[in-house]
Amino acid sequence: MSVKRLAIIAMLTAMAIVLSILESFIPMFIPGVKLGLANVIILIMLYEFKISEALIVDILRILVVAILRSTLLSPTFIMSLSGGVLSFVIMLIFSRIKVFSIIGVSVLGSISHCFGQIIAAMLLLSSEAVVYYLPFIAILSCATGVLCGLITKLYLKRSITSKFIEE
Repeated sequence: MSVKRLAIIAMLTAMAIVLSILESFIPMFIPGVKLGLANVIILIMLYEFKISEALIVDILRILVVAILRSTLLSPTFIMSLSGGVLSFVIMLIFSRIKVFSIIGVSVLGSISHCFGQIIAAMLLLSSEAVVYYLPFIAILSCATGVLCGLITKLYLKRSITSKFIEE
């Protein structure tokens, strides 16, 4: 891996971390719901970088944010990691089979993130009651997924990143 490529990946990782932290200050009317703006970076990575690089950025973002918020190994971290990993896998699959546009891939990632978190919460709490929260966050996930997908689509349309990362 070239130094230039590594530097770009490091900058994208930092951007994902900053977006993740900044969006926690945006008030939402349903507790625990966030815009998922860091997923814009992950989507860009999935479409313009190697799968392994995108996965590293996603995992690093989750880990660093948990460390900065002092939630590492807490239920919050476990739920975030569960949602992030499931979302990554779903977005990876659907970005490769080209059934959906990037907006559709983003929506699927957003919804699957919710499912991952709900599954983790059910296991952590030993209760299925949290599943009743799913319809509310799934509906909002569609909207946030569209927003993140549109931002990513606009970026990729104008992107010159690939000119800088070719090896």
